[in-house]
Amino acid sequence: MLRILVTNDDGIDALGIKRLVEALLALEQAEIFVVAPVEEKSGVGHGVTYRTALAPEKRDFYGLPVKAWAVNGNPADCVKAAYHLLFAADEKPDIVFSGINVGTNLGRDIYYSGTCSGAREAVILGVPGVALSYDNWFDQENYGDVVQMIGPLVKEFSERASKGELPPDVFWNVNIPHVPLAQVKGIVPAALSLHHYEDRYSKEAEGYFLTREYPQVMPLAEPFDYDLVKHDYIAVTPVHIDATDRALLAQMDGWPLMQAWEKRGEEPDE
Repeated sequence: MLRILVTNDDGIDALGIKRLVEALLALEQAEIFVVAPVEEKSGVGHGVTYRTALAPEKRDFYGLPVKAWAVNGNPADCVKAAYHLLFAADEKPDIVFSGINVGTNLGRDIYYSGTCSGAREAVILGVPGVALSYDNWFDQENYGDVVQMIGPLVKEFSERASKGELPPDVFWNVNIPHVPLAQVKGIVPAALSLHHYEDRYSKEAEGYFLTREYPQVMPLAEPFDYDLVKHDYIAVTPVHIDATDRALLAQMDGWPLMQAWEKRGEEPDE
């Protein structure tokens, strides 16, 4: 039986994670475990908890046939704690799904996203990870046809995970447009976009709060996630865990600093 771990960054009581579990319950021969933050942890990136004791709390999850725990930590904490504390050594999860996030995680958003960190942490632990986000930031209680939209996706990823067909060094970033199912134009592979936000800080009584304007988009020659989602496609992006620039790494051997350091001790003493 396939063991599926589910987490998110909007908190265990968020509607998005319930919708994700509903889609996963349609799978045959799957045992589902929900381990999610006790409260919203949006934008925490890949932060983990060191100086506060984690205390997973067993929960009922909407009366659905799953095992669930709420954790006083971040999404990466939830995956890490589930892997080490809640699963037996010989019964680790076969795949981790993180989401469904309120709002997209496109392009450089993946570095800030708690949703993406849940999937990334899974891959760090040797388990396939999939992050799912929905473009419903301005209509957060409306998940429309999202269960039907992601049904084929979670089935595909789960089947590939069960056969060992997903690469060990990649997590998958899925972004879903906020349109009815009939208007979705397709599920397509997409590069991460290079858009950036215009950061602004607003002064309130407590201090300054970060607000973000609509992103400035840099055009690319290839299909990229931001544009595809805005044109009603479901975008799927494989994201490498190894972020090393191999080409630049090779060039660095020619840097004078590197060469000078290697020649230390070659000059004769006077």
